[in-house]
Amino acid sequence: MDVPASRRCRSIAGALLAGFLAAIPIEAVSITRGPYLGRPDDVSLAVVWLTDGDSPSAIEYAADDGARATVSDPDVSSKHVLRLSSLIPGALYRYRVVLDGQPLSDTHAFRAPRDPADLTLHFGVIGDTDGVAVPAEIAARLATVDIDLVLHTGDVVYPGGEESGYDAQYFQPMAPLIASAPVLPTLGNHDILTDRGAPYLDAFVLPANDATGDSRFYAARQGDALFVSVDVESSEFGAGSAQYQWLERTLRDSDALWKFVYLHEPPYSSAESNLAVRFILTPLFESAGVDVVFSGHMHLYERTVAIRNFATAGPGIVYVTEGGGGATFAAFVPQDFSAIVFARYGYLVVDIEGGNLMLTAHDLDGSVFDSLELHKTVPLVHRAIPERIAPPAKHPSAPDLPARP
Repeated sequence: MDVPASRRCRSIAGALLAGFLAAIPIEAVSITRGPYLGRPDDVSLAVVWLTDGDSPSAIEYAADDGARATVSDPDVSSKHVLRLSSLIPGALYRYRVVLDGQPLSDTHAFRAPRDPADLTLHFGVIGDTDGVAVPAEIAARLATVDIDLVLHTGDVVYPGGEESGYDAQYFQPMAPLIASAPVLPTLGNHDILTDRGAPYLDAFVLPANDATGDSRFYAARQGDALFVSVDVESSEFGAGSAQYQWLERTLRDSDALWKFVYLHEPPYSSAESNLAVRFILTPLFESAGVDVVFSGHMHLYERTVAIRNFATAGPGIVYVTEGGGGATFAAFVPQDFSAIVFARYGYLVVDIEGGNLMLTAHDLDGSVFDSLELHKTVPLVHRAIPERIAPPAKHPSAPDLPARP
């Protein structure tokens, strides 16, 4: 059957137009947030950034002294989330965001998630990051340390966790840190004031729990340590609740040598204790062998003695409040369970080598004003570890990636 000339002309014109449009380069865009790291599961990292226009997503990355690789998504968007999988456990990587083969961001470095048999671990703890100046100081300090991840004890953005506050109060002052280490937060009372924490859940890429399918509470394994984020602000946590049953199962089934829980409101505080958390959750923590519970909410630093009020055996739990991220200091009266309490800004660094843990509390100038050592015997099953890359003292500068093959 003959095709009318007019139809043939329209088809040719359409094809030419499509080819012309395909040849037009994507308009230049700029990054407005990030890049920053997320932790979707125990073996991969996510790189996240926002742009001022829609574009495809692409990242170039390479292990130290390794070949360059690229991961990309051709779909255009102004929010970009790319997962980096098949990483060498514990290895140092460099990465940068690219567009049309050209760098769109600086080159940054991160350490890949560690294998469960890895007995080395370094992490930071921050909380109640109010304002700009103090969070920026903390981020600058922690960015110079080779840390695997950072725990945030809640209240990321004041006063009400609004989306409009995230760039100025969190992503911009924290930029040097969050580009090189994933931040794993827990929901604070201020975070849930806007749509039950929707901006928080949208901003962070976190593991999902298998009880409710979201990330209001979650767990992450890093090396020989288990990290459990508990939501005491927007989720039920009483016995019989979905979160309680999940928490009990998660702590019980883990074979991690070290177990850490973090939640926003402290069960033991010289300022104000959350008694519901104390009487409902700490018995579970004690029976499951949790080593340290981190919290915020009270704008101060406090470390308790080892507490065992419910379990019949075990060394007890140390409760550490790190709420010195910039908010106005809280008044306090030292209690008999308190080993040390200060109203001061700062952050924590926790270093683990096998069965030895060293926790140090730092002022904004980096000086140490408190420390804690914990020791435990490493079971034989935990000692057979694979050969791996030894960590440097800090992330090296990362001006360039290897040349393209």
